[in-house]
Amino acid sequence: MSTHSVPGARAVRLRSRAAGRRPWSRHLLGYALVAPLVVLMVGVIGYPLLNTVLLSLQNQGVVGSGSSYVGLENYRRALSDGEFWASIGRSGIWLAGNLVVQTVVAFVTALVIGGNGRWARGARTWTLFPWVIPTVAVAVIWQWLSNSSYGIVPKAASAVGVDGLGSPFGDRALAMPALILMNSWHWFPLGAVVIYGALRTIPVEVYEAARVDGANAWQLFWRITFPLLQPILFALGLVGSLWSFNIVDSIYLVTKGGPADATTTAPVFIYNKAFSEFRASDAAAVSVITIVLLAAVAFFYIRVARPKEDQ
Repeated sequence: MSTHSVPGARAVRLRSRAAGRRPWSRHLLGYALVAPLVVLMVGVIGYPLLNTVLLSLQNQGVVGSGSSYVGLENYRRALSDGEFWASIGRSGIWLAGNLVVQTVVAFVTALVIGGNGRWARGARTWTLFPWVIPTVAVAVIWQWLSNSSYGIVPKAASAVGVDGLGSPFGDRALAMPALILMNSWHWFPLGAVVIYGALRTIPVEVYEAARVDGANAWQLFWRITFPLLQPILFALGLVGSLWSFNIVDSIYLVTKGGPADATTTAPVFIYNKAFSEFRASDAAAVSVITIVLLAAVAFFYIRVARPKEDQ
């Protein structure tokens, strides 16, 4: 006998279809709860972004001064500026360096503090120390450490036979790597804490079963720990990349983009355009171009590095 002939079958199908449609009124409470956050995001992000786009179409010099409409002239000038593209290249080096160093150091630190020994317990406390130091203090500390006259680093190098070592922040070839190390030292605890929390969610039984099957320490890490942490590492990589790219204070406090523009990344370039050269509209145009490039990089990263569904 067909199910269509069953008296209650049609009623069941109708109820299923009605439940699937779910009229918008059933979600009214959810919309009301989310609305304040949406309004806040529009005010904090949407309005400044729109204002930047409008400013990029003007010829304003000092921020807040009078201006007139010039269309896409600022974009044409920015796209033909070799210094701008050079700053984009330095931003790429800065982003990649911070991403690699911070992720590796944070991962190793998370594995260390995940232990149960005395050293692990002490490391959990001291790991957060760089994170709580203000950026200004971090810049001052690293400048003191590397000072060619009284810094610990040059004196330690002299003790092992390397004389005449100056501050890396004053060397065109060493300034960028030194800043990457300084910034990574400041921010790696954030990644370490997140990865440590993710490690605690992995069931101990999974490791015990693998050990029973004869897995060694490397196999436990490569076959269990690393695959299960990939969603966390993916999120850290995305957020950390966007965060690192937009950093200005750590660079400006130490080198101001020097020596000889060796550390002038795109955000520093924009800052100099707006507040040193007093070309606010040019800075706005460069900002819009940078946002588009950064969005493209984020889209590519999501497409390539996103964990597979079955992981």
